[in-house]
Amino acid sequence: MTSFIQRHAVLLIFPILDVALNLVNYAYHLLLARELSSAVYGLLNAYLAFLGLLLIIGGALQWTVTRDYSQQKTNDYKNLSIRVLAITGSILLILLYALPYFLPFTKINLLIVYFIVGFHILLSFRRGVLQATERFYALNLSYYIESVVKVLATWLLIQQTNVTYALIFILLGMIASYLLSLTQVAFPASAGQLQAGGLVHMIHTQIVMTLFFTLDSLLVTRYFPQLAGDYSVALRFGQLLLFVALSLAQLLLPRLSQKSQEDSFHLWERRFYILLLGGLTLAILIYWTIVPYLIPLLFGDGYEAATRYIKYMVFVYAGITLIQYEALVQFSLHRTGYLKGYWLILILFAIVLTTMHATIETWLLAQASVFLISAAVLRFTLPRHPNLVKEV
Repeated sequence: MTSFIQRHAVLLIFPILDVALNLVNYAYHLLLARELSSAVYGLLNAYLAFLGLLLIIGGALQWTVTRDYSQQKTNDYKNLSIRVLAITGSILLILLYALPYFLPFTKINLLIVYFIVGFHILLSFRRGVLQATERFYALNLSYYIESVVKVLATWLLIQQTNVTYALIFILLGMIASYLLSLTQVAFPASAGQLQAGGLVHMIHTQIVMTLFFTLDSLLVTRYFPQLAGDYSVALRFGQLLLFVALSLAQLLLPRLSQKSQEDSFHLWERRFYILLLGGLTLAILIYWTIVPYLIPLLFGDGYEAATRYIKYMVFVYAGITLIQYEALVQFSLHRTGYLKGYWLILILFAIVLTTMHATIETWLLAQASVFLISAAVLRFTLPRHPNLVKEV
């Protein structure tokens, strides 16, 4: 019993540590928002949004290495890293000169962003090995070093901080995490031919999934500018559910990948799906009974509307969580046909966002309907039996 508890304690502890890490990052944004002017903080967030899109490359690499390493599939990782860095660098070099014509970006700040992306790509290969071998505490330490160095540098030099310094602090955190990874695990051994199909499809999936939870935060300033503050506060709590789901996904991917070619996979996956539904049901109860009282305690008076919005937003993120889970299952099985359905969901989501905005409550209910109905359709239409179909 003791060994069983020790082995499975990470299933509870890792998500808690990961959620705590996101709270650290949330506090980091509060610190910057209070110390920087509104205009400067807005510009910094534009850089961070651009950086978030670029970090999809490293995130997709990590998940691809995790899946293939768990399944003991060979890949020429050294050649893959060179190609990814070369292609990414070429694209970013063009953007270095093109973006300042369209956005208030400077070349020096863009260059710092590109260094962050480069170190993140190299770091993601090693994080993928840690995740595949289920060394989740070491993986969590890597994330914490990245965030703590960034937050500590910001806190120590907050009076001098501007957009450039803030980006440099993020770079320092990424470098510190990369140096730590050199002592944690070796770069994955290269063997066999170069396999990049899985990476391309993972990047494709993550781009679509990222748009699922960023489009509304962009459009709320257009349709409800006076309520954007309340919406943003509710959004922080709503996305906490997604952070927990992402933490569980990191735990689940190695197990799914290991069992993906076994006959028992379908039964094992169905049982986990039932547990996921139970967890989301519990989350909905918490968001309806407890979270509305936490908002005024943490943010003070003036955000009463956020306590209403969160009750609808939890259904939005429950739907996104279920959709993301289906993508994880299909990715583990080396299937890519589901991407067509995900683009259709994105189109429906965009239509709803731009047409059904009489009130924020109506807006959120429409979003939740799209995601929950889509999750149900995916559940009954996507195949889940293992096969040996080659990923293209």
